Amino acid sequence: MAYRKADSSRLGHHHARDHHIWCFILSIDKSYTRRNTMRNRINFFDLLKEQSSYVVKSMTLLHEYCTTGKEELAEIIIQLEDEADEVRRNLIVLLNKTYITPIDREDLFHLSLLLDEIIDYIKTSVDEIHLFKISPNDDLKTITATLLEMTTHLNDAISQMEHDEEASKISAYKVKHLENEMETLTKSAYARIFENDDFKMIFKYNEIYRHLNHTADVADKAMDFLLDIFVKM
Repeated sequence: MAYRKADSSRLGHHHARDHHIWCFILSIDKSYTRRNTMRNRINFFDLLKEQSSYVVKSMTLLHEYCTTGKEELAEIIIQLEDEADEVRRNLIVLLNKTYITPIDREDLFHLSLLLDEIIDYIKTSVDEIHLFKISPNDDLKTITATLLEMTTHLNDAISQMEHDEEASKISAYKVKHLENEMETLTKSAYARIFENDDFKMIFKYNEIYRHLNHTADVADKAMDFLLDIFVKM
């Protein structure tokens, strides 16, 4: 049998056809992967929103606690802190399992950490008010009312950051403005408590004011960090 030489033009045709088929298969595979990734993608913004909602809930109860002195509110705040910790743990676990995140995973971790610190300070304030048997006074009511306003705007900023950057920034700046007010309020509260001759009482209120002031500081840091995230986005 005579050896028949392959027709180079036909070979070229087959190679071109195979190339088109392979590209088609790859496009299907990429399309499937992309759809599958989108379907399974975790919405980390929702987790941050859930965490920040616990900040507002806890601060609402702290303000009520400092206004009414109802002991049952302290127990609810402790329970909320446990629930908020669970949300943060879930976020960290999902961060470790997720390849694609909407913003840098380090930024998600750190913003979540700051929200966690706010709730920790709220819980610590409740613990010490209960431990020291602190009676509600006008300064505590005013300071916690301002903190409640701060955390409400903070929650707005976190809730808006996914879909409305400008609104989120406005809310963040409101938090920062209120933090400046907090400095004035706490200085006045310190001045009034030091007019007292009861050194034990001075120490007790000093500790409470310190924790509440730190709560405001961390809220301010959280908003600074959020604004930095927008710069990078």
